Amino acid sequence: MGDGLKGPGATSPSTNPSVLPALPPPRGGRARGSGEGGPRAQRLATAAILAALLLAPSLALAQDASVATDASRPAAPAPARAAGECVADPLPADHAPAIEVTVNPPNPQVGDRVRVTWTFRYRTHDRVEFEPDAVALQQPAIELEYAREQPERDRSVHGERDGRLRSEVTVALQPFRSGDVVIRPMNARVNTGDEIARVCTPEVRFRVRSVFGNTSHPQARDITRPEDVRRDALTLRWISLGLDALFVAVVAALSVAAWLRRRPKVVPPPPPPRHPYFIAREALEVLSRGDLLARGLTKDYYDAVSDVVRRYLGGVRGFDAIEMTTDEILAHLRKHPLAGVTQVEVENLLRECDLVKFARYVPAHEDSDAILASAVSLVERGRPTMATAQEASRGGAP
Repeated sequence: MGDGLKGPGATSPSTNPSVLPALPPPRGGRARGSGEGGPRAQRLATAAILAALLLAPSLALAQDASVATDASRPAAPAPARAAGECVADPLPADHAPAIEVTVNPPNPQVGDRVRVTWTFRYRTHDRVEFEPDAVALQQPAIELEYAREQPERDRSVHGERDGRLRSEVTVALQPFRSGDVVIRPMNARVNTGDEIARVCTPEVRFRVRSVFGNTSHPQARDITRPEDVRRDALTLRWISLGLDALFVAVVAALSVAAWLRRRPKVVPPPPPPRHPYFIAREALEVLSRGDLLARGLTKDYYDAVSDVVRRYLGGVRGFDAIEMTTDEILAHLRKHPLAGVTQVEVENLLRECDLVKFARYVPAHEDSDAILASAVSLVERGRPTMATAQEASRGGAP
């Protein structure tokens, strides 16, 4: 019966269920084969067609579901980069900054303060931002740590001769174990105005030397024989004693000089006062040679004559006649008269001078000469004796 289902151009339902099997055309109302199996084969073919029609939608849904499942499955992840790996963006050669790293000191020892400086040179209209990565700088595996005192961050930008800009970033590190130190590249950002790109700094390598040198297991040197150092010690002692003596001498000299300066100085006694006679004679001599009358200063002339006579009278009798009135002077002379000088003569001379000074009296030229002669006569009558003159001469009299 299986052969009766197959015919030219027929396909098995198991091979492709979505395609209906082709029926052989009837020939005389019977299929080729046995005469009694025709109706049964026809029924089987009809059942197969119905089964194919019923199963076709389910198979189509199953195929669509498998396709959707494949589409929703996540794509394979990209290979992950290593932690802390520096990633650089593509930049033209003239846009990329020049980066230079210096280590100071170049050959540090254990415990030294190592300054690592990144120097960036870039175009004038670009900006570079760089912040060192603490994870890359602090490496506990090789005992590399940040130094306690960090250099002050200088964010200023300096101009170069070639027209580019230069900026620096400095970090202080401190290694505590000898060996090679490797600081991986780190990211810096370049702002070109149109975009912000990432660039990588160069890798930093330096070797930390041990304080014991290159010897892995240093040994102490042998003890040297003792040396005689007494001569040097005595020399230093004598030098020290000499310096001490010099210091004491300088201090003593300064002390003596200070004492001499503080000691009260002996002031020579002043010369003895001159006799009022000599002072009055010199003043009257100056008036006689003066030109007060020639210049018409009659009032000043009489005032000067009056002052000379008043000083003379006050000096002889010991009172301040300059500040007294004429009446007060006359009252004082009544108690202590002058030898050879009358009270009337003194009063006439002083009254005439007061008239010219206060009453605007204008005397004649002869009267002016007469008042000077009266003053000279009054003073001459009080001339001291010879002993008094000698004493006055020792005091500086002419």
